[in-house]
Amino acid sequence: MRGGWNQQIKGVTAERVVQTQIQIVDGNVVTDTDRAARELATAVRARLGDEIARLRLEHPGRIPVRWSPTGRPVRSPADALGVQGAALTGDANQVPEFLRSLPRRQLVVLGRPGAGKSVLALLLAWDLLKAWQPEEPVPVVLSLSSWRPSVGLREWMAQRIRELGPGHRTGRRRRADGARALLDDNRVMPVLDGLDELPPALHARAVEAIDAAVAEGLPLLVTCRGDEYEQTVRESGHYLTRAAVVELADVEPQDAVTYLQQSTVAGDRRWDGVFDALRGRPDSALAAALSSPLMLYLARTAYQAGSTDPAELLSQERFATREEIEAHLLERYLPAAYTESTGRRFGTDRARRYLTTIAHQMQRDGTYDFAWWQVHSVVTGVVVGAAFGLSYGWFFHMLFGTRLAVLSGVMTGAVGGGVHIMVRRGLTQVYVTEDVLRGPRGVLRQYAVIGCVSGLGVALLLATAMGGWLTRVLGAEPEAVYGFSALVGGAAGLATLLGSAWGSYQVSRTWFWLTRQLPWRFWTFLDDAHERGVLRQTGAVHQFRHLRVQEQLSGAGTSSRSAVRPRWAGRHWKFVLPVLPSALQALLAAAWLFATGSSYSLNGSEEELIPGAGHRPVPVESTVCLADPLSCTTTIDAWTWKLPQGAALRTEFTVPEPDGAAFTRWNGTAEVAGCAGAAVEVALRMGDRPAAVFVVTAGAPGPVTVAQQASMPEPVRLDGDPVSAGLRRVDTQACDAVLTWESAGLHRDGLDLARRRLGLDQPVKP
Repeated sequence: MRGGWNQQIKGVTAERVVQTQIQIVDGNVVTDTDRAARELATAVRARLGDEIARLRLEHPGRIPVRWSPTGRPVRSPADALGVQGAALTGDANQVPEFLRSLPRRQLVVLGRPGAGKSVLALLLAWDLLKAWQPEEPVPVVLSLSSWRPSVGLREWMAQRIRELGPGHRTGRRRRADGARALLDDNRVMPVLDGLDELPPALHARAVEAIDAAVAEGLPLLVTCRGDEYEQTVRESGHYLTRAAVVELADVEPQDAVTYLQQSTVAGDRRWDGVFDALRGRPDSALAAALSSPLMLYLARTAYQAGSTDPAELLSQERFATREEIEAHLLERYLPAAYTESTGRRFGTDRARRYLTTIAHQMQRDGTYDFAWWQVHSVVTGVVVGAAFGLSYGWFFHMLFGTRLAVLSGVMTGAVGGGVHIMVRRGLTQVYVTEDVLRGPRGVLRQYAVIGCVSGLGVALLLATAMGGWLTRVLGAEPEAVYGFSALVGGAAGLATLLGSAWGSYQVSRTWFWLTRQLPWRFWTFLDDAHERGVLRQTGAVHQFRHLRVQEQLSGAGTSSRSAVRPRWAGRHWKFVLPVLPSALQALLAAAWLFATGSSYSLNGSEEELIPGAGHRPVPVESTVCLADPLSCTTTIDAWTWKLPQGAALRTEFTVPEPDGAAFTRWNGTAEVAGCAGAAVEVALRMGDRPAAVFVVTAGAPGPVTVAQQASMPEPVRLDGDPVSAGLRRVDTQACDAVLTWESAGLHRDGLDLARRRLGLDQPVKP
């Protein structure tokens, strides 16, 4: 009786205690698992119905694809499978019946690209669901491309089943328990599509996991490309021990004629010439092209309208080869794959534009597969260079002024952008081996972490180095330059992040979105293209499921180079390459920064000393004339003072336009001549600052360097204060001595602007 009663039963298995809620409905026992199975069947049936309708797989009928036992050495002996003497041939419509007839009800379907493996998997699940009974397992189509060994196969299947929505009226925990219960009770038939879409290194592990995870007698279907499955079995020895193996054949010419006839309206004679050619010349290029279910479907779609003429396919001038016919039909592929339907985000024109961008990126890099790090625009190099140039240019502007800021910005920008372009050209910024166990998004997240860590590392190192340099050169306390150093390090870290693989991808993706070449939800588009069968996923990369589509969109042939293995990089570079470009960019830019900064601080401008009040010295002049005598110029090279015995003189100097500038040393050389044994004491004073006193003796080995004898331990700022030189004979020789001061001047402090802008009061007022 309906309503019945509820009872809880506790059953003990070898693994866990199971608590099951049962109900009696019309005299039948209905458990939670029964209800979950019904909900799963309903959800899967709805999804499959939408997918089959969207792909028009049954309008007006199915493409007749035949299958037969494979001749490849990839299965157990016939007697071990219990299929000796069985008729292992048929067409796609007979697969459900054939699967039920197999003693162990497990089947592997092989085929070449475009042979119809994925379509067969969809139709098998659809046919089984149409006749599904509650006690039978629910067929669920699962794409193997997203499975990784880090998650057990049964747990992965449970996750995919939960996403299909059984138990939608219950909470997340109940849904998880329901999905696991369905698997534990063998109430799910896995239809595992695309074994070949896993990374090659995982093929054998996947086969082993499937063989162990699927119980004896539980129906199973696995699809794979024939060559990949045979290679896996040959190299690893792993295969599905309980599964029969069949291989899809090409569509026969008469079957192609039958399908096309059923697809036309009564009385339509446009196809008659094509039908005659297929029947009369089964070895022709047209028959070879239409032997593929994909091409046959595209031919029907391309010439469905009454205004079209399929007889043009017979033109020997336009379509002399199979490849030319396929290229023509492939022009119709994307419109067929992206038919408008409810809830779809990408129309035909947008999808073609986005996929063309992807194909051009692959053609530019010469690869047959596509990875996220190939999303790259020349604009990214400009942005990366500008980020480095602006960050370091701003630093130099703060410390040394506009002129050096522009020069440094250009240099560091060129270095940063040049390194970025160099590593980008060889696809060496990301090192991912072909056996990567992560999917594309997993690798992207990994490199996002690497980029952030690299940027943070550069920021910390440069901020520390900058703070130490400023502290040592300016003599400031660390706290005084902490904020500025942090800003410089942060700017360099941001530039480094933009130059990383992840940062470059984000900048390029944004640019392509702004120019409408890629969608903002890039991964949603890739998932959608994968769902539609346009792309296939292999490890960390995507590939066009039909390479001819890539050629068609890019306008060039495909390459044999993979994007996941750089040509020059060995495995020992695996952990170095991701951070090498960032480190090189930061190192070269920082080297330029420190070299020019140090040079600028040591080689500030020279200010000539001009005698004013006091004893005026005699100038030593030199005249330089060019070819024209009127172009002669006279310069003062030195000043001389004549000092008799016991003389004491004082000369005050003026500094042109001191502007309150700070000075770090005296310039020039001094020597005494004209009196053997003469010694002159020189006392140089800046304002009220105590004099620097030294003695110059006649006959010394060479002239005295004034800067060494009258050193300034710290910069001195002048703001209208007098500069003077006191000279006094300190010997007893009775003769006149002449002191010559060549290149008399003061050296400006190259870091004076930095001290002012940083608020450092290190320069003292005389």
